[in-house]
Parts: sequence; structure tokens; C-alpha cells
Amino acid sequence: MCRIMNSRDNLKIPGSILVWSFILIVAAATAVADVGGPEPAKNNAPNIIEKFEVEEDFGVRKALAMLGSQCQKNIVPSPSVNGSLAFRRLTNVTFEEAMDAILGDSALYEEQGNLIKVYTKEEYKKLMEDPDRRIYRIFTLYYISAAEAKKLLLPVLSSTGTIETTTASITDFPTGESISSGNGGGDATAMNDTIIAFDYPEKIEKITEVLKEVDIRPRQVLIEATILSATLTEDTQFGVDWQFLLGSANANGRSFIGSTDDFLTSKGLSQVTKVGGFAIGFAHDNIANVIKAVEEVSDVTILANPKILAVNKQLGQVYIGKKLGYESQTTVSQDTQLTSQVEFLDTGTKLSFRPYIGNDGYIRMDIHPKDSSGDLKSNNIPDETSAELLSNIMVRDGETVVIGGLFRDTIKANKTQIPLLGDLPIVGGVFRGSADQVKREEVIVLLTPHIINDPAETDGSARKDDVQRKRFGAKDELQQIGRGRMAEDHYANAMRYYGEGQLEAAMEEVQSALELRPTYLEAIRLRERIVAERDGREALDKLERKMSEKADSQEAPSWLRR
Repeated sequence: MCRIMNSRDNLKIPGSILVWSFILIVAAATAVADVGGPEPAKNNAPNIIEKFEVEEDFGVRKALAMLGSQCQKNIVPSPSVNGSLAFRRLTNVTFEEAMDAILGDSALYEEQGNLIKVYTKEEYKKLMEDPDRRIYRIFTLYYISAAEAKKLLLPVLSSTGTIETTTASITDFPTGESISSGNGGGDATAMNDTIIAFDYPEKIEKITEVLKEVDIRPRQVLIEATILSATLTEDTQFGVDWQFLLGSANANGRSFIGSTDDFLTSKGLSQVTKVGGFAIGFAHDNIANVIKAVEEVSDVTILANPKILAVNKQLGQVYIGKKLGYESQTTVSQDTQLTSQVEFLDTGTKLSFRPYIGNDGYIRMDIHPKDSSGDLKSNNIPDETSAELLSNIMVRDGETVVIGGLFRDTIKANKTQIPLLGDLPIVGGVFRGSADQVKREEVIVLLTPHIINDPAETDGSARKDDVQRKRFGAKDELQQIGRGRMAEDHYANAMRYYGEGQLEAAMEEVQSALELRPTYLEAIRLRERIVAERDGREALDKLERKMSEKADSQEAPSWLRR
């Protein structure tokens, strides 16, 4: 502690009082130690100058020398630093507060190692703007591009600072036939994006702080997309009747849709809108029940069930269809020559989405489902008939978006005639007939986004026992899509029981989920947590052995001895 006071403040204390005071202090400390009292807390408060008093004729330089001597600081003022003090006495101040009081607004100081250098404002400004102080530093970027980093760092640079970046990588992703175009980026650098900053040291430190905040691993969204095609009949020509499915589901003990006056509703499905034949809603769980209910009233075809991992704000697409090739012609104006080339019209079902991850567990998604068909006319010009929807929605992590109302009509002409008689001239038309058969289908899209914070959640390192689980977990009587959806239902119930502390009920649901979907990573981890909490690690190993023995016993009848 720095303490400065005049000689008149010194007091003479008799030696006998000091001796008795020392004895009392030792006795008190011994008593506290005997009763096992807590250790006194260490004083982490900054050094306080109890009193700093100067004479009337003290100047700034003399006060700095006095302060440095008493506090054991190496204060080095420049020759231009001078002036008078605006005070005579300071009490209970820190070293920094004393320096500010002495220098006032006319000077500044900077710590350089063990030295504290004091400058006038003009000297300090000139020192800071000295071009010889500038340094460079190389930064390697891992997640953002050098061009984006440069935009973000320009406000941080000084007027004389510069940033240079490496050549941008090729971002065009070849698709279709262009994948064999040979443009593999041979002229682009293979190293990570790199920037070189040349500026003053304090600016370089700010650049370092900014890059630590912005060059971070982006989060990803795992999209589970299910695209269904439901064949419509005369009873369902206007689309799937979800009111009817409500009663059908309840009759089978599956309550997944509440009551509504329009399309979907708010128990299993909520926030439903329907405009111009299109419908959209949200399903919280039991998607397998939705599919089963549709199967009860219509023939359902699973067109696609992909899982797409998309980085935040990046586009993901799914396309199932046919490309119709046609010949297009271009007129050259100079000599009126015609050049032709083959182009393609994409028909079928296409789904495009772009996720935006929020910090509250919600995902904003741009979704664009499109279902189209086309044919070529006699002049080789294609016609396209499409039903598409463009929407921007908010969906919670793990919630399912249900999109319906995308209709497609297929007309098939059937011609019939009586043999021989139908080929007669003039009267043959009496013995011929034609009828058009119309097949109407509704395309239903189910989207379930999952926020992926850790890449380990998507890899296969935790699935080393998948082969053993598949040996006894597959159910031949169920389709793959049904098994997956039912497994998710069991897992959701298991999580609910686990949160309520019902470990036995949670274990039953987890086992059901794993029998339906043996590679269900989340269910595997939940089962391991339940077993570890309930029985310990030894029971977890024992469970694995029992499952392996059960698999062997189930497959034993099919083994053949040779």
C-alpha cells in the first residue's frame, strides 16, 4: 500500500503498549484456530494511497517523481511535460486516480513494460500516428470468406491501415451435365481464406477481437423431408378431408388432430391457414399417425424421404421428377442465321428451403414447394402446368411443417372398338368409343427441422453397435417410413417420462423406439443415460450383452449347418 504523509502525523507509541498488543493478537489468533474458524479472506482491493499532500510550489514533474518514489513506479515524463498542480492534498485514491489528478487534461501516460511514460497530448498524438509503429499480422479464416471479413474490418482500420485478401474460391456448384465441364478450380488457391492486416498495434488487436467473434463455426439445420402423393377419389376430389381423418384417428385411439373449421388444427397441428386450395400447418408429434390416417382413405406413395443437412442461411433443394428436352432456336442478327440448342424443362416435385436459426430455439424458413407437369406441343414448344407455394414461416426446433393442397391431374385416353367392325369406313365410328380417365393426386410435404449445434450429432462415431442392433431390431412387416415415424413417437414419450422422473416408463418407450429404428442415435443416448442413472455402468454393459444374446437366439432357427 502506497502511503504518503508528513512528519507531523507520526505518533510515538510506548513500547509496553506494543508488547501487550502483540500478546493479545497472538492469543486471539490461537483461539480462532482452535475452534476451526474459517481462514480470513485475502484482501484483493487495489493499493490505496491514504494521503498524498504536497507543498504549494510543487509542479507536475516534482509530483510525478514523488508519487513514483513512494509507490515504486518508474514514471518517466517527457521534457515537455510541466505545469502546476490544481490541488494540495489527496486522500484514499488509487495510483491511477492520483496520476489523473496530477496530469489533468494536459498530458497522457502509457505503460510500456516497467516504465510509465508521460507525454503531452500533442506528443502522444504524434507518437500514435507515427507510420513506423505500424505492423502486419496474418489471419487465417476458417468459416467466413476473406471478402466478407474485409467488409467487417474496414470500420476498425485507421485511415492509413490496409487489408489484403487471398483470391476467392470458386463458389459455383456444378449440377447436371455441367459436372463434367472440367472446371475444377485448378486456378484457385487451395489454402484457407487468408487476410493480411497492416496497421497500428492497437488496431491489430481490435481486428483480432472482431475476427474471434465473427469467424466461428456456423450452426446447421438437419431437415427431415417427407414428400407424399395421395391418390384422390370422387370422395376426396377436393383434397384430403382432415375432418374425416380426425374421427378415423380417434376411432383407432390415435389423437393427433383437434377440431377445426378449415384444414388442420391445433392439438397435433396448429396455426393453420388455407388459401386458394393450399394449406399449411404445424405438427408437434405423431407424424406417423398422420401418414397412417391418410393411408386409410387413399393410396399413398412415398415420393421421397431425404434428410438434408444445410448450413444456416444456405439453400437446400430436393428434386424428384423428369427433365423434358426440347430444341430452342436463336436468331443471329447479322446474317439471320438460326442456331439451335437443347434445353430442359424440369417437371415433377421440387422442394427448396433456406433456414435461418434464431437464438430462442425457433427457425425461420423460406420454403418453396412446387409440383409441375409438362408436355411438348406439335411445334416442339413445351407447356408446363404447375402448383407451387412460396412461404416464410417460423417453426420450432423439432416441429413438423405440413404443406398440402398441391394437386396434379393426369389424363389418360382409353380407346375401345369392336374388332373388324370398328375399322369399317363411314360406319366404323359407331363401333368405336373413347373415354378419358383422369387421375387426381395431392402432394403433401412434411418438413421437420432440427438444429445441429455439434457436428458429432450427425456422424457415425457413436454408432459402432449398429450392426448388432439391426440384427434384432428390424420389423419386416412395417415400411421404413412407418418405422421411423413410430420410433420418433416412442422417443418423444420417453423424453416426457424421463423429464417426469418415470425411468421405467421411459425405458420401455426407448426400447420400443430402438426396435423400430435401431440407429436412432438420440434414443441410444437416452437409454444409456437412463441405465446409468438407474443401475450404474455395470448394468449398462450387461444390457448390451443381453441384447446381443437375444439377437442370436432370434436368428438361430434360420441358421443352416453345412
